[in-house]
Amino acid sequence: MRDLDRARIDQVLAAAMTVVAEVQIWANRSIHDRPEAALARPSPRDPRAAERTFQLLHQVTGRAGREQGRGVGYLQTHQPEHPVMRALIKGDREAFYLNEIEQRERTGYPPFGRLASLIVSASDRHAAEAYGRTLVSLAPKDEQVRVLGPAEAPVAVMRGRHRFRLLVKSPRAYDLSGYLRDWLVAAPKTKGNLQLEIDIDPMSFF
Repeated sequence: MRDLDRARIDQVLAAAMTVVAEVQIWANRSIHDRPEAALARPSPRDPRAAERTFQLLHQVTGRAGREQGRGVGYLQTHQPEHPVMRALIKGDREAFYLNEIEQRERTGYPPFGRLASLIVSASDRHAAEAYGRTLVSLAPKDEQVRVLGPAEAPVAVMRGRHRFRLLVKSPRAYDLSGYLRDWLVAAPKTKGNLQLEIDIDPMSFF
């Protein structure tokens, strides 16, 4: 940090995008960063992956040369033709938005549908996964609802607890709370250190 402040370093190379995203703006840097853009893909594990990737990389590259002169941001990716990368290269936020909103409408993700996240966690991995599978087997049958999982959560272990997630999709006007209420009434109670966390319309997918 001292060498950067004293202009002894004029390039920052980071393997993790989040590292560069937290870096302050230094004067006298023409080339600010070269983040490794391992592009996050939209998936049931994280429906907001593309949005987060665009937001983070736009923030990082936007800091290049902000204080003085012309800046250059380098992005390395195996998916140069991905809509996120094309929009970043062109600096076209509207193009990214239009592509993302079209995909969400086609697949029924928010804001065109609703989601509920059920996180099952326990100190024993098998117990957490088994309880998740039991929940799926007891889910009420409804053509308007899809239950995805259980699958390991993106953060699979937290504070010594193994985490599995079920994701429930429904149309926007559907009574998702009522569906979950009826479902969980028939579910076995959690025992020991087994825990079940429910988040309707989640904003975070860790």
